[in-house]
Amino acid sequence: MFKWTNFFRGFAMGVTETVPGVSASTIAMLMGIYEKLLGSLSDITKGNIKRALGFLIPLGIGMVFALLITAKFIKYLLAEHPIPTMFLFVGLVVGILPFLWRSAHAETNKRFKPYHYVLIGVSFTLMALTSLISEPVETVITDFNAGTYIYLFFSGVLASMALVLPGISGALVLMVLGAYYTAISALDSFHIPVIAAIGLGVAFGVLFTSRVIRYFLKTYTQATYSIMLGLVAGSILVIAPSSLPDTFLYGLVTFFTFLAGLVTALTFGRAERS
Repeated sequence: MFKWTNFFRGFAMGVTETVPGVSASTIAMLMGIYEKLLGSLSDITKGNIKRALGFLIPLGIGMVFALLITAKFIKYLLAEHPIPTMFLFVGLVVGILPFLWRSAHAETNKRFKPYHYVLIGVSFTLMALTSLISEPVETVITDFNAGTYIYLFFSGVLASMALVLPGISGALVLMVLGAYYTAISALDSFHIPVIAAIGLGVAFGVLFTSRVIRYFLKTYTQATYSIMLGLVAGSILVIAPSSLPDTFLYGLVTFFTFLAGLVTALTFGRAERS
């Protein structure tokens, strides 16, 4: 039976997947369906397909619907107002860090040990270094060949972690990999081959990483959250614009977009912990 409540939950999750900063899994937590999402994904790999699809189909349709609707708007903002839009994303990323920190301690009721801070530092550095090897974030791929589609497929695989790993945004992963603008452009123009390549990668990645991530979150909770904290913090250096506003008014708008992203993420985090 098609449940419209799950469709609207999926729509909310899909909206976040066009925005580098807030992950779909975090939204799933806020709506109280995170454990059920992981369980349903695990059911597919265990053969309990009918039970899993009853939950995942309306959720997935809602996400796809949201992606198609919001892609054009996000593309417009990135093309016409890139600096304030990117600072909105930076605000979202900064605001999600306290949520991850609290979650790591709340799940275990223990403080971080020294090696947890080492994990944060290492993962932060690795993520920050991707800014040196990834293509400019504004690049849209126009020359498609077999290698390009393989690259987009594996970008989708990595981005799929956002569906099962709280705090990591699929859009952010695509941005770090240099595939974000290509994905947004494909959604806007309905470029089926690109959508299919990334979509199949996401589907493949979700099925084969959900059980692994679920295991690590349950068995090595603080270590997993430590790595997540480092990756998310390091991504700030990757997505932050290289240029600043050139007028006072534009700078003021940029400040308020950053503040809007920050407050939004902090509000989500407080709601989840309440």
